[in-house]
Amino acid sequence: MAKTNYNQLVLRAKPPSPWLNNSANGIDYWLHVPTRECGISIRGLSRLCGVSIHAIRNAIQNAQKNLQKVGAEVNNLRESELSKLLKSKTFFLEEVNNLSPTQQGGPVKVILLEVCMIFIRYYAMKGKIEAVKTLSLFSDFGAEQFIFIQVGFIPRPESIMLDDIEYLIAKETVQVNKSRQEEVQFFTNPLTGECGIELQGLGYICGGVALKHVKTFLDAQPEPYLQANHPELIVKASVCTLVLEHFGYYHKPRKTLAQQWAKTLNPMVPNLHQKTNYQAPVVTDRESQLEIQLAASQQEIARLKQLLKEEEVKGNKKRHRMMGRVLQWKIPPSCYEVRLEEDTSHVAQLLDGLILKRKPQQPLPANIELPDGLTLDAEINLLTYKSPCESLNQWTIQELIGHYVGYRKMLKAQHPNHTWKDANQFALYAITTMFPQELVKQSGTAWQRTDKSGVYKLLSSGLEITIIVINEIIIAPHNHPWNLLNSDPAIVQQVLSQVTLPEDLRPYFES
Repeated sequence: MAKTNYNQLVLRAKPPSPWLNNSANGIDYWLHVPTRECGISIRGLSRLCGVSIHAIRNAIQNAQKNLQKVGAEVNNLRESELSKLLKSKTFFLEEVNNLSPTQQGGPVKVILLEVCMIFIRYYAMKGKIEAVKTLSLFSDFGAEQFIFIQVGFIPRPESIMLDDIEYLIAKETVQVNKSRQEEVQFFTNPLTGECGIELQGLGYICGGVALKHVKTFLDAQPEPYLQANHPELIVKASVCTLVLEHFGYYHKPRKTLAQQWAKTLNPMVPNLHQKTNYQAPVVTDRESQLEIQLAASQQEIARLKQLLKEEEVKGNKKRHRMMGRVLQWKIPPSCYEVRLEEDTSHVAQLLDGLILKRKPQQPLPANIELPDGLTLDAEINLLTYKSPCESLNQWTIQELIGHYVGYRKMLKAQHPNHTWKDANQFALYAITTMFPQELVKQSGTAWQRTDKSGVYKLLSSGLEITIIVINEIIIAPHNHPWNLLNSDPAIVQQVLSQVTLPEDLRPYFES
């Protein structure tokens, strides 16, 4: 009898649901754990946007009708701005590989996160307070991460098995040269903390050095790989430091990209641990734990002291501040106020540059010619900047728009009697050293060329963003601010020989 009951229980047992969902403040969040596809219920999305549920449903229905009419004769069909944004989108989770969330025995209409973000950005631009609050909240965590938190999902770091040893792995797309992007893989052994970089990727961040040259250098090092006999050659972190320094400073020709990555990944081991989400094992012995904390504190104090000496003239901080200072040098202070690293939110999220027009009606003096792409016609100009070892991507564009939305909200709170609804009062600029190849592929027709070399336009979320590619800007006196940010040292030296820099700007260019 006991056996029969056991079998009955087994038959009745249900496999664990692949779905996680939670309702918070009347908003239902859903996550499909195996694929990590997530979304929000229609009613919940309407609350987050500050509009009626009918507005969301009607917009989706209109977009679906327009899609059905593609190829047919549709005279006098006028698409709304929202319909254009929703064109050709997959709207519901149930349409993705037959995923079908259910609740109380019936299917649930869950809108995919990508579509949710289109609605939220659209209504935020229309001045809906709830949508603005939602966009600000999502920018703090990232929309996907926010939903993970709501449904209680803790994603495990990505890992891979190599010869029965599990490694945490992180993948990152890097800019190898002006027209080439490649993927670099970082590895950490979660049991020992040993870490390294995959051989091919190490060659990429050395500036695209031929693999045979990297191997020649590695052959001279004792035990350079984590697993010498495995096809997936992972170069030890300590050896990666030597490789970057060799090709950055000693091998001819010296690779600027290798120098930049040597600085970015210094110290190597903690940075690789951070990239792969490695968590060191917990020490149970209190005395040992205190010793480790003390050693870590002393190391951190030494690192911070060194940063105090070097942050003004080294690394990415140098490049970002250099960008701001060359603009302050070139843009007439009587007409504009140029602020650097402006905090545009309650959480410390620094905007790379903010240029404010002192007198809205005052035109730029006729004898002043601004660098290509930088018109400064708007009263408020927001800038994001990517140095040579950083890539301009969709996330950067979203961050810039988030800064724009947050700054408008701050201005409205500070000046309640002033109207900030006119989008013409604002201009968005994305300044990048390298050509953003992947961003162009993802943008499609939203990416547009202009008549100036190195200057492009990107249409995103109803906003026009000016993209300035530093390495494509022509060398000319009015372009010297951009030319000084070029990744080619020869161009920088050429410009330095032609200009006289302010005293406090010179240290940025001293080797």
